[in-house]
Amino acid sequence: MLAKRTRLIFYWGILSLPGYWPTTGQAQTAPVAATAESLSFRPPQLPEGGGTALLVRAIQQRVRYPASALRAGIQGQSRVTFAVAPDGHIGWVKITNGLQADIDSAVLQAVRQLPHLLPATQFGKPVACLLAAPITFSITESAGFRKKSYKLPAADSTQLYTAVTHLPLYQGTAAYSQLAADILTEYLSLRNATQCPAPRSSLGILLTVGPSGSIMDLKLNRGDEHAKEMLQAEYGDAVAQQEGEEFPDACAATLKQAAQRLPRLAPAQAGNKRVAIQLQLTLPDPNR
Repeated sequence: MLAKRTRLIFYWGILSLPGYWPTTGQAQTAPVAATAESLSFRPPQLPEGGGTALLVRAIQQRVRYPASALRAGIQGQSRVTFAVAPDGHIGWVKITNGLQADIDSAVLQAVRQLPHLLPATQFGKPVACLLAAPITFSITESAGFRKKSYKLPAADSTQLYTAVTHLPLYQGTAAYSQLAADILTEYLSLRNATQCPAPRSSLGILLTVGPSGSIMDLKLNRGDEHAKEMLQAEYGDAVAQQEGEEFPDACAATLKQAAQRLPRLAPAQAGNKRVAIQLQLTLPDPNR
């Protein structure tokens, strides 16, 4: 019997990747006299509704931590992208950042077990879209495990790791919703001195936490371009389009500055080494 208890963390909110503007030479249909409501993109959801939160929970309930990974104490983050067709069925599913084979297989299986969804809609019509989710596998041994003190070894690795034995901790936890919220708060306070806009919706970022616990790098998560091409090839004109201007790449530097103003994290560890690891976060929607 395994002595460790598991905790599987899903970041609150799936990053929606509704597609991309067609390139030159591709046909696109422009709506006539479209209203603001018909222009809005509504992401897929479960038949009973509930929005993104319940869809995240449905995936979470279907994921099983592989026993072999649990025995080995493997922790980390797997990123998955999947297509939702215009009729609501789950199309193809792809691991965009793997953790290790058995964990990635558990994630793929969980997504494939989802029921038919209410499809995404745009311009008042059902459309295909991509959804992407970071799935974090974390282990706790007991209620007091995180309170135990231990001596950290010297930082000795700048190689990026995926599978680790200890995830980075922010304010004592590997659930990073507070980290995402604090980055957004700091960004909103800094942007007044720049030309950078406030995000208009939830924003995906890739964050690198170094061996010292400092945030080494931050960039926007634009999603998997190959996955977008696959979506376009399969569903053609019935693919959701991006609305308006995207968040500028140049403003990622201000986001990085905001993140680096926060307290250091307790760094990730692989065995007895402190190591660098990349995390996918979804910043909360500032309009909610």
